[in-house]
Amino acid sequence: MHFPLLIKVYLKLRKGWTGLTPEAQHLVRRFVRSQERNGFYLNAGGAVDDYYTQFGKLLEAVFSPWKILALPRRGLMVKESMMKETVYGAFFRFIADEMKLITPKDANVPLPEQLSTNAVCCLLAMKYQSMGSCDQQLVEWLKARQDESGGFYSSEVAPMPDMLSTAVALFTLRLIGEKPHKASDFINAHWMENGGFSPTIYDEYSDVEYMFYGLLALGSDE
Repeated sequence: MHFPLLIKVYLKLRKGWTGLTPEAQHLVRRFVRSQERNGFYLNAGGAVDDYYTQFGKLLEAVFSPWKILALPRRGLMVKESMMKETVYGAFFRFIADEMKLITPKDANVPLPEQLSTNAVCCLLAMKYQSMGSCDQQLVEWLKARQDESGGFYSSEVAPMPDMLSTAVALFTLRLIGEKPHKASDFINAHWMENGGFSPTIYDEYSDVEYMFYGLLALGSDE
């Protein structure tokens, strides 16, 4: 069955969640609840934020599968800064169209001049989802971003791998049938005592967006 891309993401999130021990699930739930304010979720700065709220709502659906019916049919909202990058705007329109049962038309957008892991993942996922194939040179570029720790760098010049890049790269490579190296040690190193996942090994904070990336990485690390 050809599931929309957002549903495929959801299934990996759910897999990451169900693979946790009951104690770990309790910590994750407690952390997510700590980020909620009257039905909305906090951003990294501690303010209520519509963009972060959508990550929170996806996580609620992970914990309670019946809430999948309430997933936004237009996909996740896009930060204004992301819309300035053609590939990101196209990616979120692609998700929205699929959820509305409209055939997406954005798979052929150009990449930014400076390649990044996130942008490459967006394009590969759209191409594979719509065409069943993708640019092998981009696939090899993405695979080369994986560090020996299992984590992925955000670009060719990034100083260290990070959780966001690792989550989207693992998901995308699995989506297109590739087998990246296991990243369990890297993922576990970013899991914090409060139940959240840190952006990098040197960060000491988390939020619902990085909880999303942590579970996505766990579910995609097969």
